[in-house]
Amino acid sequence: MKKIVIILLVSFLFISCWPTTDTGDFPQQKYKPVIITRSALETSIAIQNAQPFIKAGKIYIKDDLMFVNDVNKGFHVYDYADSNKPIRLHFIKAPGATDLAIKGNTVYINQAIDLVTATFDPATKKFTVTNRNRNVFPQKQAPNGLQGYTKENEIIIDWTLIK
Repeated sequence: MKKIVIILLVSFLFISCWPTTDTGDFPQQKYKPVIITRSALETSIAIQNAQPFIKAGKIYIKDDLMFVNDVNKGFHVYDYADSNKPIRLHFIKAPGATDLAIKGNTVYINQAIDLVTATFDPATKKFTVTNRNRNVFPQKQAPNGLQGYTKENEIIIDWTLIK
């Protein structure tokens, strides 16, 4: 009996620590999906001038280059020959992208629901998409784990917080 009372007391203490609103409901963050069409996604990857960060993500270093993901926006490319003084070179615009891998001169990017294969020549600043495997990944979920609903040929590339 003593164990049951202790378990109930501990359970009550944990439950009372959960955040709630004034009405006693649990707070929920609401998000709105950022949606583009399939055709817009497939023509969206481009080399641009260096840009400021919005939300830094994963970092990848290959030889003298450093790629830093700007979550769901693309990749900042740096000359990393001197690791104490990286030089900002370009921005690879790739809406919905969160990760990349490089093998040789081939760059693999997860762009929203697609796996994109490209080549990048830093000397000429030429970035060429060579292949796109469609629908490899599921649609992006909201930060609170909820699913978005899209029509055919619509892709979620990001989520924005509704204020």
